[in-house]
Amino acid sequence: MADTPARCAPNLSRRSLLQCLGAAFAIAPLTQVMGCSSDPVVGADAASDTGSDAASDVASDTASTVDASAADASAADASTADATATDSTTSTDGGARWITGGTRALGTTFPNPFTAAGTACTLICQTTIGPCHTTSPLRADVSDGLDGIPMRFSLRVLDEACQPLSNVIVEIWHTNHFGIYSGNINTMCNSAAADRAAMYFRGYQRTDASGIVNFNTCFPGWYSSRAVHIHVRVQTGEYAASDSAAAQVITQIVFSDELIREIFSQVSLYAAHGQPDTLLATDNVVGSITDRTPYTADIQRLSDGTMLASKTLIVKNATSTTSLCSAGGGGGSMGGPPGGDGGMPPSRDAARD
Repeated sequence: MADTPARCAPNLSRRSLLQCLGAAFAIAPLTQVMGCSSDPVVGADAASDTGSDAASDVASDTASTVDASAADASAADASTADATATDSTTSTDGGARWITGGTRALGTTFPNPFTAAGTACTLICQTTIGPCHTTSPLRADVSDGLDGIPMRFSLRVLDEACQPLSNVIVEIWHTNHFGIYSGNINTMCNSAAADRAAMYFRGYQRTDASGIVNFNTCFPGWYSSRAVHIHVRVQTGEYAASDSAAAQVITQIVFSDELIREIFSQVSLYAAHGQPDTLLATDNVVGSITDRTPYTADIQRLSDGTMLASKTLIVKNATSTTSLCSAGGGGGSMGGPPGGDGGMPPSRDAARD
């Protein structure tokens, strides 16, 4: 990080100004088809926006997006240079349908994305846990106040009989909008001391009586050879942090190519990093899967420009003896370490540029 200037000139950019004032602030830091099908889109002013991949992608690779008018908000250029810093100002980009500003911009009530009961539930396949997992804290808001598109991430966990699994642990982890993970983990996942000391975008909760868990987070960023994704692990009993701990499933949720292109071209905070070099068909984990519907988030754009992403996961219950299928491999130009999930996040300095 550049040295802090001795004084702040009046025409400094937002990022430079925040860097200048930084000392004055303490900133807190898959080949089986799921029988339940995609969850329906609900909510006010709904309109379906079906994602379509490049010519090599399959038609099933979709996500529903609900349209409504974005609320007016104060303009903000981007997040601060530090991954642990936050831009708390809600911003709207000209022509963009999504606001930024982090989870502070999320409302307190949300439509229920899970209105349809499961009818023929088939297990979601297992994917790699990847090299970037570490212990997660118990919490609903996993953002640590960082900037990004505010996203409510809702998961419903059902068993093979389509019955809700209550009181099971659901753990998630993903990158910040730069495509960098937090935590003292494999150095291919991050390198800056601030990121390695942080715990942003990691957390776990227990499902309610309906098998539902809700996280407040921000839309993830991308890194080379991976489609934008969120890791999910489901456990029973007590939370166990070890990568090798028993789990009902370890899997990943991805997003439609159409949504990715939109966000990384129209939302300045994300567009500054450029378009991802990997879409779904060439992803190292889901690229070889014919039907990616069980892994693709269902998306609603709420009237204030925030995002509701949801998915129903079909997993084994505690007594099931069914063997899990395995998903992964195919596509991509850069593999990860043994047991990794492919690709390397950019360095922090590179992400800033």
